[in-house]
Parts: sequence; C-alpha cells; structure tokens
Amino acid sequence: MQNVKEFPYLKIIWDEETRSMISQWRGGHVGRNIKEGLDATLAEYKKKLPHAQWIGDTTDIGVIGLEEQAWIDKDWFPRFLATEVQFMAVVQPKSAVARLMVDQIVSKVPGTRLTIFNCAGLEEARTWMKKQKF
Repeated sequence: MQNVKEFPYLKIIWDEETRSMISQWRGGHVGRNIKEGLDATLAEYKKKLPHAQWIGDTTDIGVIGLEEQAWIDKDWFPRFLATEVQFMAVVQPKSAVARLMVDQIVSKVPGTRLTIFNCAGLEEARTWMKKQKF
C-alpha cells in the first residue's frame, strides 16, 4: 500500500493488490474538511481509472453535519458514480452515532450498479475486494 496524500483528518492510500483507493478517516473533521477530503480522494481515484475501486475506512470518522450529508448526496456521490465504479467497501465506524450517519449516507445510493460491502475492518474490506471481478 502506498500513501498518496495525507491531511490531519484523512489518509489517502493506493492499494495495488486490491486496485483500490482507500480513504482512511480520522475523527474530528466536519464541514470543509469532509468536502476537501472526499474531493481529494476522488481526484486521486480518477488517476487510477478505469480499473480501480474504493474502500472507505470510516472506523474513526467524526459526525458529519446535515449540510455536509446533503452535499455528499447531491454533489459528491453523483460525481463518484459517474466514474462507473463497481465496488465499494465501507469499514463501519466504531461510534454508533457515526455508524448511523454513514449508513444513512450510503443507503441513498441504491438503484445503481455499485455493489457496497459493509464490514468491521480494513483487512476484511481488502479480502472482499480481492474477490471481486472488475
């Protein structure tokens, strides 16, 4: 795995073995940080297309406000889905409140060809991603 970019609240990693861009979140980011982090990860992800997938490690993510959730739903996810991504693994947050928030955001993506796998840890996400055919 290769570190691509790092912020105080996010580490962006390229995992050649799984052909996945990993966004590894750290708590305490809100507002601008979530937008900046998701946009930076998407920009790095696009450099690896067409054969790349996505792992969102939200283990230590902070709570995302309603305004930011709306931005993810209406702005970021449409741009992400436009890349024709097929598989995304989401490592669930430790915090129950954050888990509900992440589940709510991800649940708004049905009706697409994106297959989403929720799991408890990064290694589980990597193992699942290695089994996918893309």
